[in-house]
Amino acid sequence: MKLFLETSAQADVGTSQDGDLSAAARKFSGVSSAHFLRLVEERGTTGFWTCDLATGQSSVSPGLLRVMGVETPQPFAIMDLINQVHPDDRLRCEDLWPLIRSGVPVNRSFRIIRGDRTVRWVEFRSEVVLDAEQRPARVIGLLQDVSQDHENRQALEESLGRYRALVGAVAAMEWRATASGEPVFSQGWTVLTGQREADVLNGSWVEAIHPEDRQAVIAAWKNAVSNLTPYEAYHRIRMTNGDYEWFLARAVPMLHSGRLHEWLGILIRQRGLKGIDPVNASADSLLTPMQIRAGRAMLQWTLEDLSQHSGVSISSIRRIEAEGERATRPASLNAIRQAFELEGLIFSDGNGVALQRAEGRRL
Repeated sequence: MKLFLETSAQADVGTSQDGDLSAAARKFSGVSSAHFLRLVEERGTTGFWTCDLATGQSSVSPGLLRVMGVETPQPFAIMDLINQVHPDDRLRCEDLWPLIRSGVPVNRSFRIIRGDRTVRWVEFRSEVVLDAEQRPARVIGLLQDVSQDHENRQALEESLGRYRALVGAVAAMEWRATASGEPVFSQGWTVLTGQREADVLNGSWVEAIHPEDRQAVIAAWKNAVSNLTPYEAYHRIRMTNGDYEWFLARAVPMLHSGRLHEWLGILIRQRGLKGIDPVNASADSLLTPMQIRAGRAMLQWTLEDLSQHSGVSISSIRRIEAEGERATRPASLNAIRQAFELEGLIFSDGNGVALQRAEGRRL
């Protein structure tokens, strides 16, 4: 251990006699690299080593022995470390010493079995120092315990895996938008609609929305972006084959340090929502024109308010509220009912409608 630290200190003195290195040495006057090595090693996760390629003589820092789980100082060779590599990672480390001797820098991560029989993930790094004739003369390196980083990465990968599986099971696609409300191109959108990246710029993505639904979709999205409120719209999308399918679009603002960073949303095919197909919705689940008018009155909603919450166009709501138009568009009626129910309205047979508070008391 003393040999390693002394070598480092002597190297500082020698390099301080040349050019810019001399200025660097004067800047840290009275402080050798050994001081910096001790400062780094106090964390207990990093160790250093050096090896003379001609003689094979090696020296290590106390920190390296701690990383390897060796309690008492002992002669060290690179092969000692390789012998502690986990059996499942041996193939990844068989060429370490040949590469080092040939002058190739190495950067590998693998598991080792420490002296106390525990397994740790480590990062092995080395650099080769050339002699005056530009031949590999000495190798220096470090060994760092990265078990915590590896565990964090694994936990993150598992979390992302669960998230993707959940989204894949529920939604047709995930989508994002900038803080200003500009949707970000998604390959999933291209698969659904055939629109390419250039086709969705400057708000052109709405061209894939059914003409009767566009006004409500645009209004609902602008309202969400302006007020930083969750976005929800129920509308039809033109598929690659030219047919329209119903989707529920939802998005929430993602805040970082209290500031809007982006929007994250999903598209859910209609039949994946509570198992209800608006096109084939049961008549029992639909609302009467009187219930719709009463619901708007109880919530003090204008036609524009109901359009924003349901994704149904204002012109369609006017037609539906007209007597005799009860079953004109079952899908739109179902969307309106869902918008009302989210606000606490409950419906009964006939023309019954009531407003229920969060604690369960009817008004």
